Amino acid sequence: MSGEEKVGGQAGAEATDTEKHIGRRTFIGLVVAGLAALFLGKEIFPHIPAWLSGSVNTGRFRINSVAAGPDFDPATWRLTVDGLVRKPLKLTFAQFSGLPQVEFTRDFDCVEGWGVKDVVWKGVTMREVLQRADIDPQATNLVFHSSDLVYTDSLTLEEALRPDTVLAHEMNGQPLQPGMGRPLRLVLPGNYGYKYVKWVVRVEAIAPGTDGYKGYWENYGYPVDASIR
Repeated sequence: MSGEEKVGGQAGAEATDTEKHIGRRTFIGLVVAGLAALFLGKEIFPHIPAWLSGSVNTGRFRINSVAAGPDFDPATWRLTVDGLVRKPLKLTFAQFSGLPQVEFTRDFDCVEGWGVKDVVWKGVTMREVLQRADIDPQATNLVFHSSDLVYTDSLTLEEALRPDTVLAHEMNGQPLQPGMGRPLRLVLPGNYGYKYVKWVVRVEAIAPGTDGYKGYWENYGYPVDASIR
């Protein structure tokens, strides 16, 4: 998955009838996916049934989304970096775009079994952003929040500080399209696409404790560690 958003309802809202039945339907999906994996010899990942998300083919990417991407207005958009940091940031898009840029080519892989070769990403490294925010030594993880206020996922500081972990605003030489996460998308090469949070508007430094932090898909059973092995 590539930064899919929540199905139905809003954070903190009372569960709908559909949401209350997700557990049973997801269980059936897990059984089917597990049997398929046994026969096909593939690594087993919890499978979210297709009815939970919309899927659109755009170029070489299949865009999975359960909510329409929000409109982007450069005049009002802000990136917030807060939590356990000594210098909280609130950057305009112009300010973010003015930070030192990196560009690299990596493959993109989805847990659904498809992928895209040689994607060119351009953006700002998380290392660059964290240097400006002056992260507190107590922080161990970063949580990335989508502008839909529902979808989140997290990285360890070790993952965040890799030289190719970026908040990307361009892909293949063009600004991100709305369905691809415009204006910012987290990119974590070597990991499956559900870590690539779209429409990033907030990066929160936390110390989650012994239970760790579970992002949106991890709450449906996906591994917190999305490394491709």
